[in-house]
Amino acid sequence: MTAALAAALVASVLAKTESLVAAQAGKDAREIAALDRRAEALAQELRPAGWLAAAPLGAAASDHKRPAKVRLFATSYLGFIADPAAFAPLEDVLLDAEQPGFVRSLAAQSLPGTGAPDAAVSRALCAALAQEGLPREAAEIALLPLSRLGCPEPAALVRLAKAAGPRPSGRDLALTAQAAAALGASRGAASGRAALSLVSYFPPQGDARARAIAALDARRDELAAWLAPETLPVVIEALRTEGGRWDTMLALVRIAALLGPEAVPSLARLSRHSDAEVLVAAAEALAASGLPQPKAVADLEAAVAGAMTDPRFSPKDGRPDPAALLARLEKALAVLKRAR
Repeated sequence: MTAALAAALVASVLAKTESLVAAQAGKDAREIAALDRRAEALAQELRPAGWLAAAPLGAAASDHKRPAKVRLFATSYLGFIADPAAFAPLEDVLLDAEQPGFVRSLAAQSLPGTGAPDAAVSRALCAALAQEGLPREAAEIALLPLSRLGCPEPAALVRLAKAAGPRPSGRDLALTAQAAAALGASRGAASGRAALSLVSYFPPQGDARARAIAALDARRDELAAWLAPETLPVVIEALRTEGGRWDTMLALVRIAALLGPEAVPSLARLSRHSDAEVLVAAAEALAASGLPQPKAVADLEAAVAGAMTDPRFSPKDGRPDPAALLARLEKALAVLKRAR
């Protein structure tokens, strides 16, 4: 099919779409839904045009003289193409501040499915997040793939993470968690520092801080290599305050294990931790450090000796087998004894 024939096919489909949208005036919700389904099905008629439909559909989706709902369907047809040719038109819709939020949200949802390179998708979605007027629903959709792709610049992610203040809840907490996860998938010193700043911003023992620490954990190798001096005080403080959250503590232990001898005293203090898995992870990190820890050894020896009656080593749903934990602890303890 030639470009001219593709443009004619798109024009025909859009004319039908406009008729279906116009017919919705005065209809009830059930009738509108039926007309919407007919409009959605028109995407199949575009199949012969393939990627050649992208340019005329993009022009229609960006044409503010058309009704917003027609632009919405044009955007959905672009997503249906599932071809890199649809990327630029979808990006234009996403970054158009005059488009309704529901149209921009659909563009954000459709971009990853175009087959464009991850770097291009990340750049477009992050550019949209950088627009402070981006509707919330579009921001939430944009953040979903960014938990895998990250952003080249962290400012927008930090702003969104802090949007509801230091104690977000409900839907606000979900937005904070998504923004933190995107920081965890980002790269570079600036985004690493931004993730550290979030841990310091959110109060201890809170869900938001747990999400920020998870972002640090996702970056732990990079932080240890590039930002160890800045990471160390944040992790040491969190190890002291987050003791009641075993999953967060495990993440902190993993990070601390990479931060060198300065983190060892904080790890040693976990030799009496109330959670067996945290205790074992700390013991393994201490053993890997190669540094003698006589006080920790004594505590861990007591834990091994009393494991059969210690409630920390009782079975718990969704947690490791106590026998496996005990075996790991005994192995770490043997290494620590040799270092004494």
